[in-house]
Amino acid sequence: MNTVAVIKRVAQSLLVVVLSYTFVFYALFLLPGDPIQNQIDNPQNPLPEDIGQSLLAYYNLDKSGIEQYFISLSRAVTGDFGFSITTGRDVVDVLLDAIPETLRLASMGLVFAIGFALIMSLIAVYAPWSRLRTIATLIPALLQSTPSFLVGLILLQIFSFQLGWVSSIRDEGFRSLLLPALTLGLAVSPPIAQVLIQGLRKSSQEQFVTVLRSTGVSERTILARHILKNASIPVITLLGITAGELLAGSVVTETIFNRSGIGFVTREALRDQDSPVILAVVTFVSLVFVTVSLVTDLVYPKIDPRIAHQSPATTSRKDTVDV
Repeated sequence: MNTVAVIKRVAQSLLVVVLSYTFVFYALFLLPGDPIQNQIDNPQNPLPEDIGQSLLAYYNLDKSGIEQYFISLSRAVTGDFGFSITTGRDVVDVLLDAIPETLRLASMGLVFAIGFALIMSLIAVYAPWSRLRTIATLIPALLQSTPSFLVGLILLQIFSFQLGWVSSIRDEGFRSLLLPALTLGLAVSPPIAQVLIQGLRKSSQEQFVTVLRSTGVSERTILARHILKNASIPVITLLGITAGELLAGSVVTETIFNRSGIGFVTREALRDQDSPVILAVVTFVSLVFVTVSLVTDLVYPKIDPRIAHQSPATTSRKDTVDV
């Protein structure tokens, strides 16, 4: 990918983030109804008068909508997302407290997703029994149609309530991370498994496999070094989507397992109509999503250099084979 293409791709990514910010800002702040004034007047949990007046002054609610937007955007560019209208805390501090927890959950969830997808795809293609291959092929589709909250509740019922291996209340460190990470990993694994299954079937029928067998290379070596490598290349393009699904899925998963990450912060902000926090969370998620997608686009030609020398139309018609 040349310099011009890289600059263009970076500009597109920034545009996505700005458009996401703009849409959410308009939906939260410029539509009829004042979330900040509503919170100040909330009879159940009213803000103190001094905090309420400070928020009204900070968000420039006496100015026009377009002025509010550009003031807010200029602050966001410098990392200033304002203050929570329920607690008065700096929104960035709220996110910084929650992000490490979600990153741990998402990272382990991704490991589970890749591991599960790899196991299912290998069984679906190479299992010696046709019935087992069929079952392994159907499991990803079944998981894709199963709500993640149901998977989480089933895991809690089995491993916490019946077996007692993991506490559903206490934080037991790494052990407490296993069930939510498994729930999240199973939720995002089906697309990876389906792409791997298709890639393994296609790569195993390529001509280079016959050539390698004729030279005496063992089946295990052919699978590990050649077939699996070729089949996994398309999975890289799913990483951007998977990153978004991991962050989105954390909202449900952290709620089920009572974990205090981005999902928990999002749920609380939605419940309390804490608009600045919601805006910051959406911006953070969109930034992570486009960053992973951008890195994927830049790395993909390095993994398969022919992509950089082919037009999109040509690339879509040719097989990706790396002997």
